[in-house]
Amino acid sequence: MWAQSPASAPAAEIPQVTDADLDYATRMALAQGVLTLKKFAQADPQGWIIPPIQKVTLTGYKDVPLKYRLIERDVPIYEYTDLVVLTPGPSPGDPPVRRIVQQPTKQIGTRKESHIRYDPTGPLERIYKQPIYEHVGDTSWSYSLIGDSAMALTALRAAGVPENDPVVTHMVENILLYLDTYGPPDQTWNLAWLAVATAQTDDSIASDWTEKLASRLLDGQITDGAARGLWGPMCFHPRLISVLISDYLASDAEVTRMQAKQKERPTKANQVLLAQAEGARNRLKKYADTWSHLGLKFATAEFPLIWEDMLTEKAQFAGATDFFYNQRSADMESTWVALHALSVCAEMKRLPKVSLRTPMPAAYDATHKIGATVSGPKGTSAGSQLNETTVPPEASMAVLARAANALVSLLPEKGGWNECNFHQPVKDFDAFSRYLAVPADPSSFPPLASPVTATSAAMGIAAFDSIGRAVGMDKLAKFQSKFNAAAMGRLAAQRELLKTLWPKPTQRPQGITNDRMDLFLPLMRPLQVEEPDTVLSSEIAFELTRYLILGADPDGGWGSKLRRVYIPSSSRERFKALEKLPGQIWQVWRLDVPVDLNKAHIGLWHVTPSNNSYYNSISPGSPYNTAVAVYFLASRLKNPGAILEKLCADPTLADQRQSVDALLLPQPKPKPKPAPVVATKPAAPIVKPAEKAIVKAEEVIPVIPIKPADTQPKKDESF
Repeated sequence: MWAQSPASAPAAEIPQVTDADLDYATRMALAQGVLTLKKFAQADPQGWIIPPIQKVTLTGYKDVPLKYRLIERDVPIYEYTDLVVLTPGPSPGDPPVRRIVQQPTKQIGTRKESHIRYDPTGPLERIYKQPIYEHVGDTSWSYSLIGDSAMALTALRAAGVPENDPVVTHMVENILLYLDTYGPPDQTWNLAWLAVATAQTDDSIASDWTEKLASRLLDGQITDGAARGLWGPMCFHPRLISVLISDYLASDAEVTRMQAKQKERPTKANQVLLAQAEGARNRLKKYADTWSHLGLKFATAEFPLIWEDMLTEKAQFAGATDFFYNQRSADMESTWVALHALSVCAEMKRLPKVSLRTPMPAAYDATHKIGATVSGPKGTSAGSQLNETTVPPEASMAVLARAANALVSLLPEKGGWNECNFHQPVKDFDAFSRYLAVPADPSSFPPLASPVTATSAAMGIAAFDSIGRAVGMDKLAKFQSKFNAAAMGRLAAQRELLKTLWPKPTQRPQGITNDRMDLFLPLMRPLQVEEPDTVLSSEIAFELTRYLILGADPDGGWGSKLRRVYIPSSSRERFKALEKLPGQIWQVWRLDVPVDLNKAHIGLWHVTPSNNSYYNSISPGSPYNTAVAVYFLASRLKNPGAILEKLCADPTLADQRQSVDALLLPQPKPKPKPAPVVATKPAAPIVKPAEKAIVKAEEVIPVIPIKPADTQPKKDESF
C-alpha cells in the first residue's frame, strides 16, 4: 500500500447526515434513476436507451427471425439486516416517521440463472418485431450517440440490473447488430464505451468485438509530437490509413489502365481483366472502410458520412473533427475514456497483447498484383500492403507505459491535471500531395489553452488509476509522489467547485448542468489505492453524492431540461484559437466556401449545438445525465443491486424518494408557539355625559394570495 499523508483538517461545517441515511437515500435515488433509464428503452421501438436521431413516422412492424442461445450466469445471494431509518414528518415540527428497510450486509452464495444471448449462429430462434418507418434515410448517429447508449448500458449493469432483464438483453443485441452492420466507429468516445459494453458481455461474439475495439484504441494513441502518449477525439492510426490509401490508389490506377486498354482493344479478355481490376478496387475500398469509413473521403472527411448499403437503411454519421491527413488533436477527456476502456478490457481478460492486423480476404478470380500478394484457392489475388511489417502492431504494455509517462510529464508541480489540449501536424500522408492538401503548415497551429478544472483533475487521476488497474499498481510505484500530488489537486479542485456550485449546502442546489454532470463520470470508479487524505476525500465524496441526489429532477431522473452536446475540450479550444483567423474555419457545408486545408482548421458544425439535419450535434439530455448519475451512485454502494429489484417494484418508491430528500437537508427548528395572551379587565371608564352615537362605514380588508512513430522501443514505453 502506498504511503499516505496526514489527514487534513475537517472541511467547513456541513449538515449532519448519517452514513445510514445517505445509504438509504442513495438506494432510493439509484432505483428511480434505473427506472427512468428503463422507461427510455421501453419507449423506443428498438429498445435503445439513447437512440439515434430519427425524424420518421412509425407505421408498423415486420417479423424478423433472430438466432440466440441460452447461457447460465451466477447471480449473488445476499444476507440482509433490518435497518431502522427515521424520515422527517410531513411538516416541520412533526415527529419523525420510523421506517424499517433491508440493508444487504454480505454475500452468502450464488444461484444459477438462465438468460438468452444474441448469437447469429445460435441453435435457437425467436421472432423480433422490427419497426417499419414511413421515411427511410433520416436516421442520424451524431457524434456521441452510440457511445452514450453503450455507457447507459454499463451504468445499468453497475447498478446491479441483471443480464436477463429485457432492457439489458435488447441493448446487447442492439450494440452487436450495430457493430455487425456499420463496424467500429472512428471516435474515441464511441470506441471506448462500446469496448466496455462488449467486454462485460459474456459471449464469444462480444469477446471478438472487444478485442477489435480495444485494438482500435491501442492503434489510436498519438505516438509523436507534444501529445505523444495521449488520445484525441478521433481514434486513427495515421500510418495504417496511409497504407490503405496507397493500396486503393494503386488499385484505382490499375482500373484506369485497364479501361484505356479495353477502349483501345475491346476484346473479351480485356473486358475480363477490367472486371477483375474493378472487383479488386471495390474489395480494397471495402477493406479500407472496415478500418475507417472516413479514410477515403479526402477533402470531405470532415463532412457528414452518408451510409448507403443495399441491405440496410440509409444512415448519416458525423464526419471527422480533425482533418486527420495532416493534423490531429488530443485532450484529457479522450485520454481518460480510452484508458478506462482498456483497463476494463484487461480486467475482463480481453485486452489483446498487440493490436490486430487483420488481413484482407483473398479474391478468387483476381490475377494481377496490387501491393503485396495474397495466396488464394485459385492462384494469386490482389491484396493489401497492410501487415505487421509495414505497420507494426502496437503492444498494449507499450501503449499503457507511454500513457503513464505522458501523464506524469504533463502533471503540474502543484494541483491536478489540466485539460491537456493539443493540436499538431501529421506527417504520414505527406507523400499524397497530388490527392490531399498536405503537408500542414506548422506555423498555423496556435497553442491551445488548457485550464485546470475539477473535471480535468478527476479525469487525469482516473486515467492514471486505469493504467494501474491494467498493468498492476506495483508498476506505478515510482510515480507515488505524483499520484499523491494529483490526488490532492483533485480534492482541492472539487472542494472549490462545491463552494461555487453549492454555496449554501443547507438548501437544495439550483439545477445541475451538463458540464457539472461530466464531473461525476470519472468518479464512478473508486481509486485502486487509498487517497493521501482519506478524511477529506470521504467528506467530498459524501457531499458530491448528496449534491447529486438533491439535484435530481422531480421525476427521479436528471437533466430533463437539458440537451446533450458532446464538444471535446480540444475542439472547443481550437475554435477559440482559430475563430478570428480567415480561412481556418469551415463555415458551411459547401466546397465553394472552403478553408485552407493545409492549415490548422476546424468545422463550425463540430462546435455548434444544433438540431440541423446535417449538424445533428445534440440529443436529449435526460438519458445521458441520468446514466451518469446512476453510474456514480452505484459506485457509492457496496452491493448496489442487492435490493434494487424490490425497490423498483415498490409502488411507493416515488413517495419514499421525496421523503428521503428531506433526510439530506437539515430540518428547520419549529417556531416557538406564541405565549398565550392573558386578557386583562379594563378599568371602569369615567362616566361622561351621553353623546350622539357616530356610525362608522364598514372597512373591507383585502385578502392576500446545469500517433505511430518508428518501431524502436523508447524510454517511455516501459514502466
